[in-house]
Amino acid sequence: MFKLLAFLILFQTSIFAAAPSVEPSFCSCPSVPNLQKTGQTTNSFTYGWTTAYSGAQYRVWYIRQEDGYNSGFIYTNSLSYSFTGLSAGHYTFYFQTMCEQEASSVIGIEDTVVA
Repeated sequence: MFKLLAFLILFQTSIFAAAPSVEPSFCSCPSVPNLQKTGQTTNSFTYGWTTAYSGAQYRVWYIRQEDGYNSGFIYTNSLSYSFTGLSAGHYTFYFQTMCEQEASSVIGIEDTVVA
């Protein structure tokens, strides 16, 4: 009887033990600050920004809207990036700060290359 009672107490504790709390994650990685277009040619765009923090790395990429072409991620430690060799079309350029184990929210800028 004692063994059964001990088993039931342990079993009840394991079933009703506090479940781990799942809280919304808070991203402490700052977005790319003061992002703006700093240059343009017939087939390129240059964007610049200020530093998010010392030693920050940034991830940039674009998607061409006409065919969904994705440039893939490009990583840079620079405070600017030039997207070159662009064909005519509508583009969305994306920018993100990379922190140690997380990434900031994404900033997207739409622009058009006119042939």
